[in-house]
Amino acid sequence: MANCPSCRRPVAVARATCLYCGAKLDAEPGAVVTGPPAAGAQPGGETPPARMDPGRRSLVVLDLDGVSADALGRALDLSRYEADLRARGGGLHLHCVLDDAAAEAEAARLGAQGVVSILVTEAEARVRPLRALGGDRRAGALSLRTEDGGVELANGDVLLVVRGLITRAYQPSSKRRRIDTARLDEGYRVHVHRRSAGRGSRPVEIDAATFEFGFAVTGSARLEVDAWTEEVAGGAPRDDGFRRLPPALGPSEAEPRGAIAAASSLRLAPRTREGRDERPGVLDNVEQFRFYSGWRAAVERRRSSP
Repeated sequence: MANCPSCRRPVAVARATCLYCGAKLDAEPGAVVTGPPAAGAQPGGETPPARMDPGRRSLVVLDLDGVSADALGRALDLSRYEADLRARGGGLHLHCVLDDAAAEAEAARLGAQGVVSILVTEAEARVRPLRALGGDRRAGALSLRTEDGGVELANGDVLLVVRGLITRAYQPSSKRRRIDTARLDEGYRVHVHRRSAGRGSRPVEIDAATFEFGFAVTGSARLEVDAWTEEVAGGAPRDDGFRRLPPALGPSEAEPRGAIAAASSLRLAPRTREGRDERPGVLDNVEQFRFYSGWRAAVERRRSSP
C-alpha cells in the first residue's frame, strides 16, 4: 500500500496514479496529470504545490459517446487498438485532475482534437453524502432517516442513481492469524442524487449492510435497496460503471449510529490479556465509490441543465 503524495489517501493497488485525485504515486507532491500534459503545462504535468488547493482544482471528464477512434488516438496518444476499444465502449471517463486554468486549457486542447470533455470542480465531486439509517417506503415515495435528519424522496425528484459493489479486505499485518484465508463479504451501496437540491448537494447514501428496512419483502438486503430506489427513480439514469474500476482501498469508517450498528458492536472479538482488541483493521473502497458518484452526478447535472 502506498500513500498518494497529493491527497495522502492510501492506495492499495499497483498504479502509476492515484484513483482519487490523479496524482502520480511515484512523483513529488504536485503532480496531478493522469493523461497527456495540458497545453502550457510544465514538463511531466507537474504544478507547484502552492496551487494544489482542492478547492481550486477541476476534473476533466471525457464524453466518448460518438467520438472517432482516430480523434481519440491523436488526443490521448493511444495505439489504434486501444483507441478502437475506448471509442466502441463510449461513456464517461475521468481523464485527469488539474488546477482550474490548466483544466480549461486541456479541455480546449481536447476539443480541438475532436474529443468532447466536461469540467467538474473537485469540491463538487467530493461532497460528503447523507448516510441513511432507515425509513419507510410508500407508493412512489420514500421517507428516510439520515444522520443529519429526515429526507423525503418522491418519484421525479431523482437526478441519478449510482450503484456500486464495495470491496472489503483485512488490513495486512505482520502478526499471523489462525485463519489466514478469512475473507470479508463485499458490500453494496447506492447513491440517490436529488434533482431539486442543486449543484454541490449531498446525495443520500444507502448501505445495504446497515440500512434498517423493517419488513423486507425480498429477503435480500441488496434486492431490497434496489426495490426502494426504483420506487422513486422514475426515468432517472442508473449508473453501475463503478464495477469496471480497479479497487483503491483505504481505511473504512465507523458504521452510522443505528440499531444494526449497535447490534454488531456486541459481537465478541479476540482480545489480549491486557484487553486490547485484536481484530485486524478493515479496508474498503467506499471513498473511491463516493468520488466516482460525485463527479458522475456533477456531469449529469450539467447535462440536464437548460
